[in-house]
Amino acid sequence: MRNILKQWLCCLGLFSSAINPVFAGDPIDDVFTLLDTGGGVISGNNELDGYYIVALGTAEYDAKAKGSEAARISALKQLNEMVNGIAISGSDSASFEYIALNQNDNEQSFSKQQFISTVKTSFHGHLSAAKTLRSGEYDGYYFSAVMIAETDLKQISLLAAQQPKPSVLQGNSEQSVAEFEQVSAWVEAKGIGSLKRGEKAARVEATNDAIRNAVQQAQGVMVQGKSGLFNEAIAMAISTKTQGYVKTYEIQDEEVARGSYRVIIMAEVDSKALLNDVSFYTKVLGQPVFTIESNGDQHLWLAKELERLGFKISANSEQASHTFKLIETATRIEDHKKSQGYQTELSLLLINNDSGDILFTINNNPNKTRIFVEPITRAQQVSKKVAYKQLKQQVAKEVIQSLAKAAEKGFVYAINIKNANKKDFQIFKHVLTNGAAGELGTWTWQSDSKTLSINYVFRGPLSEVMDQALDELYASFKSQNPKRRLHLRKLTENKADFEVVRRL
Repeated sequence: MRNILKQWLCCLGLFSSAINPVFAGDPIDDVFTLLDTGGGVISGNNELDGYYIVALGTAEYDAKAKGSEAARISALKQLNEMVNGIAISGSDSASFEYIALNQNDNEQSFSKQQFISTVKTSFHGHLSAAKTLRSGEYDGYYFSAVMIAETDLKQISLLAAQQPKPSVLQGNSEQSVAEFEQVSAWVEAKGIGSLKRGEKAARVEATNDAIRNAVQQAQGVMVQGKSGLFNEAIAMAISTKTQGYVKTYEIQDEEVARGSYRVIIMAEVDSKALLNDVSFYTKVLGQPVFTIESNGDQHLWLAKELERLGFKISANSEQASHTFKLIETATRIEDHKKSQGYQTELSLLLINNDSGDILFTINNNPNKTRIFVEPITRAQQVSKKVAYKQLKQQVAKEVIQSLAKAAEKGFVYAINIKNANKKDFQIFKHVLTNGAAGELGTWTWQSDSKTLSINYVFRGPLSEVMDQALDELYASFKSQNPKRRLHLRKLTENKADFEVVRRL
């Protein structure tokens, strides 16, 4: 019977030959199974979760934070490939219409068609509902297990039904925060903690895990209806702020089982704060246009990774807001036995083209790329492959975090007013300070051209500043400066050029 189950799971794309499928099981038990096999995916079904899928990713890093995040991204990629890239092949469904398994002496039947339908209709396109089941270190590497469950998706649908439809995140439009009437929502979530450091620490870990999962569920509501363009990127950007979104929580159930402490909580999630950040990061991540400069021939993977996250790539450096500089150095080396080999060093920089600031620099560990095999050309190929694998594991997290960090500080925009005078400046100062959600920075006066230049700091695109302030600027000039008319001559991503014309 298990072989029959294996056959049709292979057809579904839900089964790896190295992994045994588990039905009527427990997701945390599946994590242990996947740890023994070095990662992969398992599908299952139980009363609490309904149909569920568990994916486990692994990574080798010296730094715990980077290793854990790389493992989580690996797990999400596997889950995404299975859920959103699932291909159901074979048409002979009659042969396997029902499949029975004996589980704890209780025979349970599962409909193949029901399971296929669940994956295609419930899970597809809803990766934002995935949550971290467990993460840590095992057998010398970092691991992260993520899970998506039918009951969680139903909870998200319930939350969405209780709140205004988030038209904000559909297409390219945005919903104002004022439309989101309910400022909080109650969410049920589960959490897991390891007993290695004792029951008390495990309970805290499980509770924190449940809080993160509650926020992820609520976040799923915010991004419902989107194409998924920035779902993973947004989740990464706010993953470190989950505690701040939960106003209060109550533990509904807790138990100790198989080396883990497990809790179920009801958490009150601050929907308004979460929606603010989801909307903010959607805008922020939609702004950059990247170009790539490389002294090697291995940069296509970077373009694919950026496009996978939803970012825009341009071959024209003049149109790009940010530049990646990829520097590759391959060195021929010799070991103590006089064997010939290769070592590869990589450096990746992200530069803000407007300010010239370096947002981050990633370097691989060249010692782990020291390869001694014959022929020497093979050593060079393998060394390069290992080096780029190291870099790939870090890129997504570094890009998201650096953009988010820069956006949190706010972008500095140039607002120039030609033919300005002191009263004009006072009008701009008043409107930009009180009529838009930004801060007035430094300003300069060019006497020869009578141009006032203002640096304006804002957490979002400049077009949004104009949406908030332009009508008020025009109205203020009309009422306070009736003999002077204001015109917006040019608006780009980083600059707004105005001109004041004297009325006759």
